[in-house]
Amino acid sequence: MTKNEQIKLSGKATRKRHKSLSCRVYELKFDKSHLSKGKLNYLKRLFLEAKWLYNCMLGTDDPVSFNTKINEVLIYGKDKLPETRPLNIISSQMKQGIRECLFHSICSLSAKKKKGAKVGRLKFKSLVNSIYLKQFDNTYKLKGRYLKLQGFKKRFKLEGLDQIPETAEITTANLVRKCDDYYLKVTCFVPKEEQLFENKSVGIDFGIKTSLTFSDGEKYNFQFPIPDDLKRLQRQKKNKLKNSRNNKKLDSKMSIKYNKLSNQKKDAKNKIVSYITKKYKIICIQDENIKGWHEKWFGKQVQLSILGGIMSDLKKKSHTLSLVDRYFPSTQLCPVCHNRNKELTLKDRVFVCNCGHQEDRDTHAARNILTQGLKQLTTDMGRTSLMPVERLTSNLVAIIEPSQVDLVETGSHNLKLW
Repeated sequence: MTKNEQIKLSGKATRKRHKSLSCRVYELKFDKSHLSKGKLNYLKRLFLEAKWLYNCMLGTDDPVSFNTKINEVLIYGKDKLPETRPLNIISSQMKQGIRECLFHSICSLSAKKKKGAKVGRLKFKSLVNSIYLKQFDNTYKLKGRYLKLQGFKKRFKLEGLDQIPETAEITTANLVRKCDDYYLKVTCFVPKEEQLFENKSVGIDFGIKTSLTFSDGEKYNFQFPIPDDLKRLQRQKKNKLKNSRNNKKLDSKMSIKYNKLSNQKKDAKNKIVSYITKKYKIICIQDENIKGWHEKWFGKQVQLSILGGIMSDLKKKSHTLSLVDRYFPSTQLCPVCHNRNKELTLKDRVFVCNCGHQEDRDTHAARNILTQGLKQLTTDMGRTSLMPVERLTSNLVAIIEPSQVDLVETGSHNLKLW
């Protein structure tokens, strides 16, 4: 058996083993207090050479068969004249990783074009902020709290290595530069754990005044206004020349502030999505047009919230998701007499029906979403299942118990997110 055949067999065995594991990505940050001038110069030069190599590959007729063993590249400088520049720092496997990323980008564009989408060609980059590290213990090594990169003798201290479990199988990684900070995003495969849910089902209503309202009465509101110091920097930018040095310094300060704000949003989103998916097995939500909200009436409120990120993550990470149609009248429909109250406006925060039923508007909508979502699940099971009638009905009863439909009174619940 040749060496290439052995590599193929081991690759197949690895992919088969990874199917029984769950994939997770851990973000580790470089400790800036341990970054000397030599290490900082190395990292800056590394990303600079990665940009040269990427643009050189993109400029060739066949980027897929590009020779990654070269030690110098031909680029065009500011005067648009060809220059030959050496590749002194970037390692061989990092070069292969850049070529693989370029190949995957070409494949994704080709797939979109086949589906009928209008796509252009890849453009040359002024900055490369991510380098693919394809092989653990070769392209990069993790020992204790330190990182060792291929082709560099010194080590880098990392923060956050404690979050990777001992049973994790470490595979590839990405070296990322973001707002003058450096990160290592490590891909790991960990054993799957059986989830134990506290409750079985919930309906969630998305809104503007109250971000999330649960069918059991819980309410959460997420607003992340722009800080005053960032607003001051935005006002200062109006008076700066476009390509001046002061303008670039201001852009660097603003990018740090924007990054901090986005990290706060991401942290809150991850916490609330984790809370929902771990507590409830069946999650019913309505397919809201959040993009339309942003474009028409509630642009600022949606922009300062995390509604789109929460909905996107729930669609991906929920154990059992029931997506109610966008045009289902969850706010207008009465759960008692099943009549629609079309006179209800956005200002009315309490649902009132002619039959005498009164309820908080958002909680009422969440309960209707839960009822409709459970109905959709039962009809879908009835269509797809090939079991006898007796077994089918028994399974439906086991999934939808009376305790799931009888909901508690509305109330409030505070979840500490940070």
